[in-house]
Amino acid sequence: MLRPTIILGLVGLISLRCLAQSDPSSPQNKPSVPQIAEGASNTFYQLSFVVKEVENERVINTRSYSMIVHGTERSSIRAGEKVPFSSTSGTTSQWQQIDVGVNIDCRQLEVTGNRASLDLKAEISSVMESSKTDSPPPSLPIIRNNQWESKVVVPVKQPSVLFSSDDPASKRTMRLELTVTPIR
Repeated sequence: MLRPTIILGLVGLISLRCLAQSDPSSPQNKPSVPQIAEGASNTFYQLSFVVKEVENERVINTRSYSMIVHGTERSSIRAGEKVPFSSTSGTTSQWQQIDVGVNIDCRQLEVTGNRASLDLKAEISSVMESSKTDSPPPSLPIIRNNQWESKVVVPVKQPSVLFSSDDPASKRTMRLELTVTPIR
C-alpha cells in the first residue's frame, strides 16, 4: 500500500513540473541572460589615440594606440617599459627601475548625436635623450612626464586634439589626439 502511494506522489510531482515548464509566466522559464533594456545602446566604439611630439610645428614622433569600448565601462591602455638605473655610486651598485610609457584610462563614454563625451586620464612619460653623444649616460635617467585628466567632448569620426603640453626643457610639444568611431 505504501509503494503505490509513493509512486502516485512521484507521478504527481513530475506532472506539476511539466505544467510549470509549459507556463510562460513561470519563474523557471525566465531567461537567465540579462536582456538589454529598450532604448539602451548596444553599440561599441573604437577609440583611436595618437600621441604626437612636435618641434617647431613639425611632427618628429608619432605613436598610435587603440581600444574598443562599450558605454560607461572603464577601459585602459598600458604600454611601456621599465628603465633600470643605478641608485648608488661606488663599487657596489643597487639597481632600481622606473616605469615609462603610455597609460590611458577612459570611462563614462556617452554618445549623443554626433558628439562623444568621456572621462579621460592620460599619462605619457619617456626617458629624455642625452644631447651629447660622446658622454656616458647619467646614472639617473631624466624622465619627461605629461599628465592630463578631464571630461572631454569630441565630434564622432573626427580627430580632435585633447591635450597639448610644452616640454620645459626643449622646444617640443606633446599632443594627444582622439578619434571616436562607432563599430557597426
